[in-house]
Amino acid sequence: MHITTRRIRGLAAALLVALTASGTALAASAPITIYTDNYAGDEAISRVARDLIETHYDTQVDLKAVSVGVAFLGTAHNENSLFMAAWLPKTHADYMARVKDQVDNLGTVYPGARLGWAVPSYVPKDQLNSITDLKKPAVAKKLDGRIQGISAGAGEMQLSHKAMKAYQLDNMKLITASGPAMTAALKRAIAHHQWIVVTAWSPHWMWERFDLRYLKDPKNVLGGQDHVDVIANPSLKKNKPEIAALLSRMKFSIDQINAMLADANRTSYDAAGKRFIAQHPDLVKQWLGDKS
Repeated sequence: MHITTRRIRGLAAALLVALTASGTALAASAPITIYTDNYAGDEAISRVARDLIETHYDTQVDLKAVSVGVAFLGTAHNENSLFMAAWLPKTHADYMARVKDQVDNLGTVYPGARLGWAVPSYVPKDQLNSITDLKKPAVAKKLDGRIQGISAGAGEMQLSHKAMKAYQLDNMKLITASGPAMTAALKRAIAHHQWIVVTAWSPHWMWERFDLRYLKDPKNVLGGQDHVDVIANPSLKKNKPEIAALLSRMKFSIDQINAMLADANRTSYDAAGKRFIAQHPDLVKQWLGDKS
């Protein structure tokens, strides 16, 4: 069969259009990965984001639980991925420094985040009110020489190790465990009215459930406040600009997150995220840019 040059060119052009359209469709339908790091606040807001994206943008979202370092590296190297819990400028400074030229910062999702070491409020202030008080033999004995920590890769644990050195707490041991193990230890201690020091952060449901206070940090190793930002692989703005815009508009208050985390502790992160969306229609509408 004889095919003219013009016909060949026409077929080639049509094929190119088809391939381009197919590529665009694939980019639009490709799933998004949201990395989570087992921090309670991160787990909750990531589920809110997932539900909104899947409901309003017809895009599958995969939540992937990893360590903090992997969350930063994964976001830097994997297309259509993001992390909603970059504590800046202090807690995750080292992680951010490694990837700052490889990720987009989509903005602050909530301000006023804080790290520190906390004790139940029944622990007398005149005996233990500052990290410096942990050097006292009598205080260390009451605490069995332990500070209850969380997972080794957490930014808070990195700062806590720095605090151990800065305050020369050679008489104390920082215990590595999971976040749930830390809160379980806190529950047990409170149930028996025992002294305990835990690595703590805000927001967290424990501030809603227990009467706690932060220890003073005169050397400001742990103190001060961070803002929590959403970072994303640059491909997200290119492939899914509406979703990137949604994420940049998502803003919570600490009180809203604490309430959601208290709900999640009673039920689950999934249920609490869905309930938050149902209870805040005007806020969600604002985040969606009036998308219905």
